[in-house]
Amino acid sequence: MKIVNMSVSNYRQFKYAELNFNDGITVLAGANNSGKTSLITLIKNIFTKEKAEYSESDIPAVNMQNWIKTVYPMFKKFFDDKKAVESIEKDLVENIIPEDENQPRIVISTTELKIHVSYNPAVDDIKMFADYIMDLDEMQHAFYFLYTYEVSRQKFVKGVIDEYYKIKHRFEEIGEDIKKLSEESMEQEKYNVELKERYLKQMIVGIYVKSLVPVCYFCDKTFNNRCKFEDVNDFRNLFHFCFIKASRPLDDEESDRSHLLSKQMIKMLKADEKWMSLIERLPDELLKPIQEKEIDKTVRETSLNSLKDTIEALEQTNGGQSGELMLDMQVTEEDISELLQRITTATYNVGGYYLGESSQGLGYSNLIYIHLQLKEYQKDINKLKINMFFVEEPESHMHPQMQQVFIKYLLAYKEGLQGLITTHSNEMVRVAGIEHLRVIRRTGNFNSELYDLSAIMTELKKSEELEDKELARFFDWFFEIGYSELIFADKAIFYEGDTERLYIRKLLTLEKYKKLKQQYIAYVQVGGAYAKNYEKLIKLLKIKSLIITDIDYGKDEVTIVEILKSETTNATIKKFYRDKYITNPGTVENLYAWKDANENIYDDLINICFQTKEDGYARTLEEAMLSKYFSIDVSHEETVKEWKKKRIDSNLDFSIPMKVDGAKLSEEDKITLRDILKASSGGKTNFMYSVIMNDCVAAMEPEYIRGGLEWLMS
Repeated sequence: MKIVNMSVSNYRQFKYAELNFNDGITVLAGANNSGKTSLITLIKNIFTKEKAEYSESDIPAVNMQNWIKTVYPMFKKFFDDKKAVESIEKDLVENIIPEDENQPRIVISTTELKIHVSYNPAVDDIKMFADYIMDLDEMQHAFYFLYTYEVSRQKFVKGVIDEYYKIKHRFEEIGEDIKKLSEESMEQEKYNVELKERYLKQMIVGIYVKSLVPVCYFCDKTFNNRCKFEDVNDFRNLFHFCFIKASRPLDDEESDRSHLLSKQMIKMLKADEKWMSLIERLPDELLKPIQEKEIDKTVRETSLNSLKDTIEALEQTNGGQSGELMLDMQVTEEDISELLQRITTATYNVGGYYLGESSQGLGYSNLIYIHLQLKEYQKDINKLKINMFFVEEPESHMHPQMQQVFIKYLLAYKEGLQGLITTHSNEMVRVAGIEHLRVIRRTGNFNSELYDLSAIMTELKKSEELEDKELARFFDWFFEIGYSELIFADKAIFYEGDTERLYIRKLLTLEKYKKLKQQYIAYVQVGGAYAKNYEKLIKLLKIKSLIITDIDYGKDEVTIVEILKSETTNATIKKFYRDKYITNPGTVENLYAWKDANENIYDDLINICFQTKEDGYARTLEEAMLSKYFSIDVSHEETVKEWKKKRIDSNLDFSIPMKVDGAKLSEEDKITLRDILKASSGGKTNFMYSVIMNDCVAAMEPEYIRGGLEWLMS
């Protein structure tokens, strides 16, 4: 039996989230504070028998606000009318939670977890689940469960009664403050009223939340037809979950006496008959010499002699009634057994030398600890139940290579076992691959969403389109190289090559881009032809992305008239432009108009950023930078001599051609900026280093990049 998916509603930062599970390992990735631990905490609270309270912090604030907005006036009227405590159920609670369950109730939308389980009738024994079948279609092999929290009317009545006098007193205080307001409208008085009302509303909400009880249903696939479990533990008993926590109190100091690895190993050994037989015999074996050599008698006699002076002093104050004070030994098999547990430790045999647990460091100890817990879980698997293990952030204390090796091991871990791994490790995401990956991202203030990246691959592989099949291969090949950083990024910058990377990184150190620098920016090198392949991923994860690319019109076009008529060869620009203008040619003139109308920006999410006339009609980054620095456009001509002077004065590293079209140039021959860039094409990196080393980064910032970065920062 396998869990197909779980969907969560109204839980902390999640309004709704659906988590689809692979048959084997599923990887749930997200940055710190995105909500990974929240989801695992919810699952653990629901599926284990450990007592965990459901509190206000587990319910979205807007749900509680909507509820209190409706019921607060009811409470106010009840207490303003000076109703007695005995009438709470009839005159107050009945209006909120009627005793007749068929009547509409005013309730808070609380957390719901829907679980879809599938089974293979040829393999799985479903006798534990037989009572929970809701679909009689023989072709359907699934179970559906709903776990939620519902208000207990009885508990709510009792809660209001218990707090009756406190609530009554609060309403009276607020009433007195409001009277003062009518006489002298003071800001402080207004604040006092608002503050007291806020605290009173919180108290009423608290009473309601304390009245919530967990309930569970088995359902049909719509989750509308449902039957209630008599006991929630009957539901929990259908699952065997193992949770391996992220925060383990491992210690690599020599003073560590926790011996967690030893304890975990001993837990596993308890299932071994030989080990248990040995442990059962040892206490008796150790007890024999203690008894035979009369060690207990020696302890008594020695302690009696040593304490003689103390006993005599006591007799002088209590009339000689102290008796003989001594130490005695009462050694039992149970004492010996506990001693063995405490003194048995894990050691490493290295060339005949035995090293303690702490000798290998936290990372290695952490790895062993996880392995031991997984092995223990594997031994306890119950084929009549739904089995799943959860490992929370296993990368703790591991260096990158160990993270890669370990996630590969988990992905191949015992075929047929389901597991969920949470991580914020870029290395783990790289290796896991897109088909195993689910991503949690913050989408606002205390709001997160969950995205299933495997859905992209499923969609592409089902498609008959050649372009989609190519894109599926692209994802398979390049995810490990270029995609994984996007998972954790606040925003993304896509660029073409090394010179762009050098320049953009340096640009973002400028004070004016401080806001961007404070965010996690994913820098993804894609080239002009492949940036378009990232569109689906950007839109799925809703990452605000700037694609910086070259307009790439014809290399030989120099005059403005020729440039405007020339068409781009850039695959990314062509793709996005033709999404809107299917038949229009992608001429420079049309692209300028497209950008002037801000049509190159999609849903304020993707900005296709390229050179325009404000960049001197440049076609590449280097052309745009030199155009900005020298205040010229690409058609501007100067003599070779003048270009040499510019190079000396600026100290920039660019080449001046010796020939143009095979003809040797003299000092007085005129050449354009395009000629300069053709000659410098093999030294772009040297040029960019000279820009940075001469502190010309800000002075040479092209307009298209400035505009793009300002948009990304907004």
